[in-house]
Amino acid sequence: MAKAPNQITRNKCRLKKRADFLRLQHKGVKQVMPAFILQAGASLDKLAQIRIGFTASKKIGNAVCRNRAKRRLRALATSALLPASRPNTDYVLIARHFILRANFAQLEADLRSAMLSVHKKLDYPPQKKPIQKIGGSDN
Repeated sequence: MAKAPNQITRNKCRLKKRADFLRLQHKGVKQVMPAFILQAGASLDKLAQIRIGFTASKKIGNAVCRNRAKRRLRALATSALLPASRPNTDYVLIARHFILRANFAQLEADLRSAMLSVHKKLDYPPQKKPIQKIGGSDN
């Protein structure tokens, strides 16, 4: 059985290094949905392409369940994430246990909603409030 060519299976638009996943975890924004978590952040290399990473931990289940979850994430990314993605942005989709029994149409709707939320967070990052000293003397 031959693989269908799409943009997700090409290696150059996939996140594979642990450092990239950790960078998005710590410096990116995220949106938690019932079946997955979407993380996004600015790409380090300023190419006009997006990069996508997929992960499914052992919390999902055995290897068969994890592989099925990642296949669903890849199909979801091909159908819903690519059309709504932005250039110079990295995305990570993290599977949650509900992805194994969720309806695919609901997954697509959730991903579209998560993309809107993540892009809004990237456009308007929360402002940090200045720290005020409480009860000190101003000598």
